[in-house]
Amino acid sequence: MTAARPRDPEFATRRAALRLFTYGLHVVTARRGDEHHGFTANFLTQVSFDPPLIALSVENDGRSIAVIRETGVFTINVLPSDAVELAGTLGRRSVTDPHKLDKVAWHEGPNGRAVLEAALAFVDCEVESSAPAGDSTLFIARPVRGAVLREGVPLRMSETPYRHSG
Repeated sequence: MTAARPRDPEFATRRAALRLFTYGLHVVTARRGDEHHGFTANFLTQVSFDPPLIALSVENDGRSIAVIRETGVFTINVLPSDAVELAGTLGRRSVTDPHKLDKVAWHEGPNGRAVLEAALAFVDCEVESSAPAGDSTLFIARPVRGAVLREGVPLRMSETPYRHSG
């Protein structure tokens, strides 16, 4: 995240307004060979009904972005509302905690990528395009497989102590 510039008088009010946007808090997993990756994502949404398309924003300096670019696939895990601690664990930076996925229970899904044991649902996606988006890259992906694993209420960013807004 970027620190506020003292010359930007609108920074605080803009940040307060952006924090009112509603976001889910999900875990995205990717795999290259035997190397599994997982990170918490909140900038993720469906952007088209026909065809169904998902937009995912991934920070450019994260470890998983190279795996998604190389393989062109990722899995979205929908977290339940009581998974705040799990979201925090997988929200840590990979440079400080490179084996963070090893700290949570998961199994390989139908496509070989991690599906969290705690997940309400998962959606496998294939990247169709990408575009630079500030400090991140925006991936547009087609959902190709998914399943509801159990009933529950999805975790929302507003229910957590975490904040990510510009």
